[in-house]
Amino acid sequence: MIVSRNLGIGNLRIIADDLGLNKSINDGIIFLLKGAKIDGASLMANGPAFDDAVHRCLEVELPNIGVHPVRSSLAEVQRTRALSASETSYGIHLVLVEERPITQTVFPKNHRIFFIKYILGLISLKKVEAELRAQLNKCIQAGIKLSFINSHQHLHLLPGITEIVVKLAKERQIPYIRIVNEPFSFLGGKLFRKLQLLFLNFLSAIAKRKVRKAGLVCNDFSVGFVNAGNLSDRDIKSAKELLKKYPDKIIELGCHPGHENDELRKKYKNWGNYNWEEELTLLNESHAQ
Repeated sequence: MIVSRNLGIGNLRIIADDLGLNKSINDGIIFLLKGAKIDGASLMANGPAFDDAVHRCLEVELPNIGVHPVRSSLAEVQRTRALSASETSYGIHLVLVEERPITQTVFPKNHRIFFIKYILGLISLKKVEAELRAQLNKCIQAGIKLSFINSHQHLHLLPGITEIVVKLAKERQIPYIRIVNEPFSFLGGKLFRKLQLLFLNFLSAIAKRKVRKAGLVCNDFSVGFVNAGNLSDRDIKSAKELLKKYPDKIIELGCHPGHENDELRKKYKNWGNYNWEEELTLLNESHAQ
């Protein structure tokens, strides 16, 4: 049986992705978690800095990591988080591309090639399930209690893979799965990214029904896909406006904060102009408003 968390009314979840990607990313995310600036972080089981991330999270008490309600005032939210000492829980950032699989399976490193092979029926869903199961097991065996699931490049929203993730979530009693349902805007962001958003919003509508039919929870809206790696005050404002417009819905703001170094920029230059440090500063300062 899935034990779903009561997310309350009017929820804005600020979740940092890529915990375990690099020690400098871990430093930034842990800093925000300790300061109660964000609600949670998703851990990469096959990330190069996974062991460091687990050690950092388990050696210090980190309240409010996971699914927690956020109300209207960000300043009020910060006080509420700081006063609340809840159980330590984490999310998992499932990764099928770019990083080395835990199993012996060889997947395309590029997510676009992965998608093409998926469309052509050249991706074994059986092997996908084995890899995702291995990633979940690694986190759990490391002592991490998982309370939500998302994925690199949102590949868990692809039909077939969604069913696998829902199945694994039910097996492991993980109550929450992220979807992408970001309001479309002609302002800001790159055109290709916006076209990707339309496709992901479509997939998310399908995935949402599957998630909820299984008795699991997912967000209603999201912010952070179009400007991933380059969040600004406009994105935080958009999230707050969604919360105000839909006070009974779950809004998720995805972010990628961290400290930067040459190794990080060189290895992930294909991600585009990611500004981890700027997002870290933005999230650290935004709660003072």
